[in-house]
Amino acid sequence: MTLRRPDRRSLDSGWEFRLDDRSPEPVQLPHSWNALDVVAVGQPDNYHRGVGTYVREPFDPALADGRRLWMEIEAAFQKAFIDLNGVRVGEHLGGYSGFTVELTPAAHGLRGPLSLVATVDNRPDPDLLPDELADFTLYGGLTRHAWIYETGPLRIEAVWPLTDVAVGPAGATARLAVKVRLDHPPDPPASVRVVLRSPEGELAKECATIATEQFVTVDVGELLEATPRLWSPDDPCLYQLAVAVEGSDEVQLEIGFRHFEFPPGGRFSLNGVPLQLRGTHRHEDWAGMGSAVPDHLTRHELEMVRAAGFNFIRLGHYPQAPAVLDACDQLGLLVWEELPWCRGGVNGEGFKTRARVMLEEMIEQHHHHPAVIFWGLGNEIGEIYTGNQNTGSTQEGVVEFLAELNDLAHGLDPGRLTALRRSEPGSKVVDVYSPSNWSGWFGGRYEGYEQALAELRGRGYPRLFHAEWGGDSHVGRHSTGPHFPGGEGVQVSRDGDWSESYILDLIEWHLQILLRSPIAGFAQWTSKDFDTPWRPENPLPGVNQKGFLDRAGRPKDAYYLFQSYLATEPMCYIESPTWPHRVGAEGESQRLRVYSNCSEVELFVNEVSVGSRLRDPAAFPAAGLVWHVPLRQGSNLIRAVGDIGVEHQVVVTYHVGPVGEAARLSFITEPSTTPSGLPSTLITVQVEDSAGVPAVADARWIEFEATDGGDLWVDRGTFDGSRRLQAANGRACVHALGAGVVVARAEGLPPIRVSVRPTL
Repeated sequence: MTLRRPDRRSLDSGWEFRLDDRSPEPVQLPHSWNALDVVAVGQPDNYHRGVGTYVREPFDPALADGRRLWMEIEAAFQKAFIDLNGVRVGEHLGGYSGFTVELTPAAHGLRGPLSLVATVDNRPDPDLLPDELADFTLYGGLTRHAWIYETGPLRIEAVWPLTDVAVGPAGATARLAVKVRLDHPPDPPASVRVVLRSPEGELAKECATIATEQFVTVDVGELLEATPRLWSPDDPCLYQLAVAVEGSDEVQLEIGFRHFEFPPGGRFSLNGVPLQLRGTHRHEDWAGMGSAVPDHLTRHELEMVRAAGFNFIRLGHYPQAPAVLDACDQLGLLVWEELPWCRGGVNGEGFKTRARVMLEEMIEQHHHHPAVIFWGLGNEIGEIYTGNQNTGSTQEGVVEFLAELNDLAHGLDPGRLTALRRSEPGSKVVDVYSPSNWSGWFGGRYEGYEQALAELRGRGYPRLFHAEWGGDSHVGRHSTGPHFPGGEGVQVSRDGDWSESYILDLIEWHLQILLRSPIAGFAQWTSKDFDTPWRPENPLPGVNQKGFLDRAGRPKDAYYLFQSYLATEPMCYIESPTWPHRVGAEGESQRLRVYSNCSEVELFVNEVSVGSRLRDPAAFPAAGLVWHVPLRQGSNLIRAVGDIGVEHQVVVTYHVGPVGEAARLSFITEPSTTPSGLPSTLITVQVEDSAGVPAVADARWIEFEATDGGDLWVDRGTFDGSRRLQAANGRACVHALGAGVVVARAEGLPPIRVSVRPTL
């Protein structure tokens, strides 16, 4: 269990890493050897699946008598084996949970100095979840933090804060008991002390008991406050809990007191107040880092999710880092966390054993987080994806094992609900169920969503939740439509333009319906673009582009649409800073859309007012904040001003067309900085006709190559960090690092060479 100890020390530095038979290199944790190759290749199964070895420089723990030394690794994907001076001292199977290994030399018949080796293996294994068909990368490495700490003879293995909150007309009451598991029965008996402090740091309760067995429960009792503070998205208040075994070990954790209800056929309520769950999803993935995401970026991403107005997040499709759950607690994001049973059936007893252990680890390690309300048991399991690595799987066997996991989850944690997405036979097993519907993307048109939602609600699921809806968008691709061909049989994911403009329409249509619906909750897929080996044909090869943030955490247009409907902080946003060129006839009106939560917005074009609009949440599109205005040839300043003091502006260059046949590439360069903070030269190329008019409907593939000593910031899976990508409105860009020459090639056009000077 990941528990903070006052004296724990980081073990992230000082590692030497070797991948298979390659040369060793120094690395810092978190680390993944697939941070770049997953996007560089962009083909299924071609990212490196192998064995990595992490060697820690020798150290002498110099332990005092009776002291013990421990190492905690937050995650190692997928199998880990720990050796100390050549002696195997621990191992762990499963890539998304933490584990602890004792390093005390005497416990293994050793003396210092100690050489520590962690061997990590992410090769396919049919007995380990997730399935090989999972639509995300199975990153190899020590992908989260490592820690080292000392204890006395007794170590606290796990802490279960058992909160009991009652909410009534007279207010709330809260009780607490703390269940503690020691690593062995104490001999002689040991004093276990519990100290609870309020969110303000004041002493709330203190008590102790004598432990004579490995398990001990400390009944802290009722909180003394007349009205205890209850955790909620609006007030994510956290109490500080410290548990100590006298003279031996101490752990600290944050807990919250809250009570939720989600009765069959009813709505969700938190602390006695109805609350619609308005959410999104998250993968542990970042440009240039893979799943080894630093804590500050995790925090930044979840702060952006919260600032968009969301109160809920599904962690798809596996247990995530302690920093993720901590941030959700602190920011007020309710959580559906999930077992990594994704896109698969059920295998033999080895598979079942590992799945049970993974579920137990997820619940034990994250049970204390007040943000967690649902334990997800799987995603797209059973009839859809049987017959791959689970060759003996049957639908009956899947449902039977799902029922076993459901019972296990309720036995471990009776206070939370179980959840499942897209496995219709399993809908009768779990508490909360999400069927699959992707109106306007994988099937049908978004205009049919209201009828589709009514049909889903009519199926009689006891607790219906709609997880996963939305669609892909390619940054910088815009148009007023049409966005896909007419006629029957159109599938937008295959036949559409993947524009940000279309996704704005799709998301807004869904949001308007969901916000007026009695459905308990929903979650758009997904917060941020992420890598997958199963989508090499996408405009960014190997990237699922359904995020409202790009893979480097930068907002797309859809982010501001969500803010305009869900957030309370005043905002105003014009579609779009990434739509700098438009082409049309002279004097032709151009559609200008503004997304804002202001009640009234005034639009200025070249500092001349073109009128005000009242926001109407039921109007479509842009809640009625739409203008049709002619633009002048050349540069146009567009500025939107909300009635509560917020504004936004963009510059649009208008070209009198029409656009002729694409004839060439042009380019511009400008000093810049990569999303990772490196000084760079941003090179933007544009497809043009022979008269120099931008080909704003052009979507051909463009490739970049550095020569003459230059280098590129690529293999990141972003619109400005890819070697090969589809043009967006005829444009593509890349960051050049240092001096050299960059060659840009586009299908059917002459290549161009761009000389880059050193950046200062």
